[in-house]
Amino acid sequence: MSEIISKEYVTSIVNNVALACNLKDWCYLEGKLDNTAQNYFGVLIPVVIEGEDMNGIIQLKLVLKLAPTDDRYRISGAVTTMFAREIFVYSEVFRIFEDYQQHLEADSQYIKPKCYYVCQDYCKEVIAMQNMCEIGYKPFVHSLFLDIDHTIVSLKSLAKFHALSFILIYKEDGIYEHVKKICLPLSEKTNKRYMDILLDRLDKAICKFENSDYVPLLKNLKQNCRTYIEAAYLSSEKNCLCHGDIWKENILFKYKDNLPVSACLIDYQTVRLCSPAFDVLYLITSSTSSELRKEYYSALLDIYYKTLLEFLYKAKFDGLITYSNSQFHSDLKLVAPACLIVANTALWLWNGLQEEGHVRSKHIWHTESEKAKAVDQYKAVIKGIIDDFQVYGYLAVVSSGS
Repeated sequence: MSEIISKEYVTSIVNNVALACNLKDWCYLEGKLDNTAQNYFGVLIPVVIEGEDMNGIIQLKLVLKLAPTDDRYRISGAVTTMFAREIFVYSEVFRIFEDYQQHLEADSQYIKPKCYYVCQDYCKEVIAMQNMCEIGYKPFVHSLFLDIDHTIVSLKSLAKFHALSFILIYKEDGIYEHVKKICLPLSEKTNKRYMDILLDRLDKAICKFENSDYVPLLKNLKQNCRTYIEAAYLSSEKNCLCHGDIWKENILFKYKDNLPVSACLIDYQTVRLCSPAFDVLYLITSSTSSELRKEYYSALLDIYYKTLLEFLYKAKFDGLITYSNSQFHSDLKLVAPACLIVANTALWLWNGLQEEGHVRSKHIWHTESEKAKAVDQYKAVIKGIIDDFQVYGYLAVVSSGS
């Protein structure tokens, strides 16, 4: 998705942010062009606003997340739905999360960007949020996969998000009714276009794995795709508000002595009701190597689950909200096929193999050797996931005669 955002449009948004924050005599500086990020469903623009409020001169270091204003990108309705979900999370859900954890020490809290302004008008959707990079959070760009230290802090942050979601469901009947209407679980009914994309990418995987032992399993996933995806919500032991697309590209890290000490989850456009096990398995599946999983998989699950219980205990909800370890592991097995199906789609896109459609790979390969290398990398990752899931007992081994 590519769209030119005019200086006048950005200025009008900044004006609205300044009004919402009661700033007078304000001015702003837009981030340099090479700092303007382009994600798959909108544009991110860093800005610094300086102005005066009742306490004196202040400076707001923000990121503006803008929906595409071009109707050509809005025909399917997917972008509209995604921005509605993310705006709901920032303006409603996070406000409640803040109340739940205000009595906790800072290092025990769930880290999230502060929201300063939202607009929900069609083709003018905006979220003005705190620029976490300005307080030391950075994306992980060192390699294809997270190492063990980055994975641990990511899972701890995810566990806190799930714990807060469980509390919200337990306490807030009114807001939970909104959650059920806005953050619908993924199914054929709620997002047919995305389900069609999942099926198409499975077709592509079957072609790339032609004449291999992986084809029967991939065909099984395609044949039962809708059932597997919908089971992650309908048949799970426990559901909560899940991130839905939690992998290394949607996490920022803060460091001390070159080691990650904190993680900030970002990009809440795919939040939905689902089993928390989906987020956990998807994060580990999409963002770690098979070698790391072979050594640390069980330990990573224990770290996530221990953090979930600790947060509920500190928030004084441990006796009211239960999600047993056996339920968690039962859900992991249940959601594994759905995780593999979604990971296949994401990894196809991330490896530069999606060359057509509104949502294309950010890096398209131009030579046959580049494409061949990307295909080999994609296949190696998918093979690793399938092999590991079969070792865990999450996937049945499907023979070519099945």
